[in-house]
Amino acid sequence: MDAPATSTGVAKHISERVEAGEHLQDVVQDVHRVTGRSESSLRSAFRRFRLGSPHAHGNSILTTTEERALIYTAQAFSYANAALTRRELGALVKDLWGKEVGVTWAAAWVARHKGELSTRACKALSDKRNAASVYDQVVDWSLQVEKFFKDHRVPPSSVLNYDECRLVMCGEQLAIKRVQSKNRERPNVVSTRNNTVASLLTFVAASGKPFLSVYVFRGRFGEEDTTTINFTISRVENRTRTTWPRFYGWTDTGFVDAPCFAAIMDLFCKEWRLQNPLGDAFLIGDQLAAHKQVDVVRAALRHGVHCWWLVANSSHWLQVLDDKPFALLKRFQPVLSQQRVIDALLTSQPVRDCFIGAAYEAERRAMTPKAIKAAFKNVGLFPFDRMRVMELAHMNLGMGAAGADVASLCVAAAGSVLRRAQMKAVHDREETARGRAAVKKAKIYSPQALLAADAKMRKAKAQEAKKKAAAAAEKSKAAANKELERLVRADLRKKATCRACHSRVRRGGSTWSVCGCMAFVVCPLCLKTDEGKAVGAAHDLVCSQK
Repeated sequence: MDAPATSTGVAKHISERVEAGEHLQDVVQDVHRVTGRSESSLRSAFRRFRLGSPHAHGNSILTTTEERALIYTAQAFSYANAALTRRELGALVKDLWGKEVGVTWAAAWVARHKGELSTRACKALSDKRNAASVYDQVVDWSLQVEKFFKDHRVPPSSVLNYDECRLVMCGEQLAIKRVQSKNRERPNVVSTRNNTVASLLTFVAASGKPFLSVYVFRGRFGEEDTTTINFTISRVENRTRTTWPRFYGWTDTGFVDAPCFAAIMDLFCKEWRLQNPLGDAFLIGDQLAAHKQVDVVRAALRHGVHCWWLVANSSHWLQVLDDKPFALLKRFQPVLSQQRVIDALLTSQPVRDCFIGAAYEAERRAMTPKAIKAAFKNVGLFPFDRMRVMELAHMNLGMGAAGADVASLCVAAAGSVLRRAQMKAVHDREETARGRAAVKKAKIYSPQALLAADAKMRKAKAQEAKKKAAAAAEKSKAAANKELERLVRADLRKKATCRACHSRVRRGGSTWSVCGCMAFVVCPLCLKTDEGKAVGAAHDLVCSQK
């Protein structure tokens, strides 16, 4: 054999031969004869090499190569948003290598590779959130935001994010674990089974400071503009530099609708101008229709508030508040709510008001400067990091983690194939189901682009209204002419009707008695009667053109 030149190469050579099935003693002796190195030094080099590289235990079901292949496969499916279950992992091992493993083995195998894999509950995503067009839109959006930050000097206190969070207090499933007797079969506890819901719209700044919070509850308005509600506002500390204003509102659904958001933006603009008389705000939100009202955006721009929106279907990984603050809020809120409910029941107090106090306390604990700053940094919005944004896009859109090593490239390649297959299946299904052409809408991100699009739309609507007005005028003129023609025909028919019997109409002929005024005629049959002669004589007395 040709001996490797370096100690690492010798150790690798020994490791490869041992993994191929040769005995360590025989390999060491063979290398000793070729290289002249002592057997003890060769064993030490082999052990050092094995300590620095992953290797399978003697009792392992899979070899090292099979382990790495299975890890890369699981990662590829994960990045393609089609993560495998533990049962599917066992089936994959059987299909590839013919080895019988169960769910327990798969769970232990994932735990053994906890640095690269984990088992977690997944959030269901719709097809449009994994569409191929989202990545292209993220590229375009990130370039626009990067250009904005280069052209404008924006301090962290002027970069703000807002989002809506649903607050729910469910009375059946309690979040706090309690000490129960071992002999009890059902661990019950006295509480309430009422479900309380509300929406929380929060504004936070990249400096780590919460700026504004609005609680929106459901009210039964019906067809009226006002309604009567019972409310309780928990006592809050005095307004200081470390606190932020909170407001309350009611809508038909309990969600933030278009009129409610317009009122909230008016409050935000006034509060911003009060705290920053000269500075502008860079406000980022999602693409909910209520957030993109032209009148609201125009009014905010007059106050120096630049409204920007995230790429559609990307808020589950690009939204700042969804990263840490709302996660902490949803962890604290159920615990505090249920504890307050149980305390109220034990002291015979009403439980109706427990939710607001718990929500306020949970928000105060979750919206810390540390959590807010970390969230902005994690999603790459401030300091703006386009590489971080694109890395998140790769990881969440089925493209794999960005990396130059062979493992990352293999995972990305496999994930790309899986993602393309998914997109093709969705595309074929949509074409088959719809059967009509689809039009791609223009994506709007900046307020200037939104206002320009609105002006274009208004111009098109004005032209369409002008065409409709012209068509309506033409139609009205034609109807007037038709009515005039009908009246003329009716007048002519009246003049050609026999004045004696009022039933026969003159069509022509010389047997009718026609007055010189051409407005009085008598039919031949009535001329033979006394009534007809009398009518004619009476007309002759008053007509000057007989």
